[in-house]
Amino acid sequence: MFTGITQESMWLLAENRFHDSKAFYEEHKPQIREGVLLPLRELAQELAGAVQAIDPQIVVNPAANGTVSRVRRDNRYTRDKSMYRENMWVVFLRDKKAFECAPGFFIDFSLRGSTYGLGYYWNPPRLMQQLRRSIREKPAAWTKAARAAVDAGFAIAGDRYARPKAVGLPPLLDEMANRKSLSFEKFEPDPAFFGSAALVDALKDAFRTLAPAYRRMIEVTEQELLSRGTEAE
Repeated sequence: MFTGITQESMWLLAENRFHDSKAFYEEHKPQIREGVLLPLRELAQELAGAVQAIDPQIVVNPAANGTVSRVRRDNRYTRDKSMYRENMWVVFLRDKKAFECAPGFFIDFSLRGSTYGLGYYWNPPRLMQQLRRSIREKPAAWTKAARAAVDAGFAIAGDRYARPKAVGLPPLLDEMANRKSLSFEKFEPDPAFFGSAALVDALKDAFRTLAPAYRRMIEVTEQELLSRGTEAE
């Protein structure tokens, strides 16, 4: 059972990131495993039923699909060459190999607080083009989904285009359509949020609230994949 992640464990992650040393990590690996990795796997298992009730194709195995982040960073393609991270996450989405643009439910932890919600795993321009088309074709469904999220305290996030790609939309639809990426996020600065078993029910409620937005977003992903297949024929 997930009982929370202590601030002491998060401080250890931050210290490990500060030292950025394999020797330091190996020395403290058992504490990091017990204090962070195992609790996150327990959290993923407790949330599995709730997310698969929204979409049975979502991968919930904590050891697969990047569901639970690793402490060691993959820095092969980044400017930041530090080896270890101080933030950790749990993310639920469909198989990334089959649905590379899939939206996912997530929570990201660090000493600075927790960010959780729903967002796309990857946002190629053609996906966002498909999203704008979907918003124009189904404005009522998108409005209802976004309103549920916003009324529950989730912010619509993602870098906006300098020049709007879609004009003449109501404010709520404009907030989604004219972004380079799309997510619905809530930030909780209190470390007690991830330090208690109450986190499980809070996230279940959050993901259920975001389910209508997820359905709109995964539909866009499926349409984008279908359009690729059509072009290839």
